[in-house]
Amino acid sequence: MIIQAKNYISTGFGSNDAKTISNLIDDLLRKEESVTIDFSGIDFYCTYFFNRGFTFRLDTMSQEEYDSKIKIIGLNKTGTAAYNLSYDNSVDYFKIPFEMRKARNEEIAELVEELIN
Repeated sequence: MIIQAKNYISTGFGSNDAKTISNLIDDLLRKEESVTIDFSGIDFYCTYFFNRGFTFRLDTMSQEEYDSKIKIIGLNKTGTAAYNLSYDNSVDYFKIPFEMRKARNEEIAELVEELIN
């Protein structure tokens, strides 16, 4: 199944856009073996959008499973760069054992807390 992203979002930028696309993907993956998202007509992207809408799934799916089930087409140069960065970082990050990731996340949370206070 092909999702025309422009029918649901106007940018690939924020958390609402990511949630909208992510929900569509989840619904389709429950029914279909794969989904293709066509971003033709979308001009603005950020890595956060792809982290929250797509590549977080690499925590629960193998890279091979993800690649076989989720296809991205129609990205402009900025979108391609943002997606590739998100994808590559997620692949590397989720290879780290869970306990190490948990410890790193706790350290980051402590640093953020110190910065806020």
